[in-house]
Amino acid sequence: MSVQAISTVIPPLPVFIKGSHSMFRKGKKHFRRQFHLFDMLFVTKGTLYMKEHDKHYSVREGQYMILAPDFEHQGDYPCEEDTEFFWVHFSFSSPYQLIEEKNMDWSKIIKRNSSYTQSELYDLYLPRFGTFQRKDQAKELFSNLVQANESNEPSARMKQQCSFFDIITLIQKNALELPSSAQNVANQCMNYIKTHYKKEDFRVQTMAQQLLYHPDYLTRALKKTIGMSPIQYVNHCRITKAKKMLQQENVDLKTIAIESGFKDVSYFSRVFKRKEGMTPGQYRRVSFSNYMNLNKIGKKQ
Repeated sequence: MSVQAISTVIPPLPVFIKGSHSMFRKGKKHFRRQFHLFDMLFVTKGTLYMKEHDKHYSVREGQYMILAPDFEHQGDYPCEEDTEFFWVHFSFSSPYQLIEEKNMDWSKIIKRNSSYTQSELYDLYLPRFGTFQRKDQAKELFSNLVQANESNEPSARMKQQCSFFDIITLIQKNALELPSSAQNVANQCMNYIKTHYKKEDFRVQTMAQQLLYHPDYLTRALKKTIGMSPIQYVNHCRITKAKKMLQQENVDLKTIAIESGFKDVSYFSRVFKRKEGMTPGQYRRVSFSNYMNLNKIGKKQ
């Protein structure tokens, strides 16, 4: 099934209008209408059979669907069992497009970095149909959203907007897929780390801003390509550098720690032992012993 996605640039953020929890008894189906807002349906029990324009959908437990404005939608078939779902009406303040899900471009999601006078701009992609990988987490977020309906406090309305954007964030995170360019992105990430790993305050967020990628995207691209997260690769580069320096007898541990990017000898020793199974001092002695043995073998030959 070809799935569309909503594409827009934020901020401004999408706006929550109204939402609640509903149940259709067995034999009931969604009524027909043409609506001017987005209508999100999240099924927590049973199956909703929906038709939008000329497309048919079965929205099962743990799945969601976002009905688009101005498209006529209706129930396709009656529910085969009692079916429970959340519904959420929302809109966008900024222009949006409906694109094919395969055309979502995660590679350059940050459109503009923030400054003292301008906010950051970045792409928002929302597939219009999907399955929540963490169904319980999604259910909790939707429950928090609709529970605020019972409050008359002005702050509750603001909290609803925050809860709604938590749902939007979860959908985008749920949809984050690596395109075929993952290797190129991982190479950029590794090149950046090789240049900056010696800085003890290395941050993935800073690297993401410099490369104009989302931090989650960088992490997933690198893990898929080399099996390590950015921080794991940073420590890999630091340990590799330290091991080379440890083979030089005249360099003390403090100098090695600092030049490898560690803040102090104690932290350096802990990370080194965790990764190599021995302390830096033990590694130096083993390396020197192996070097001497190789020299002896070479002389005998």
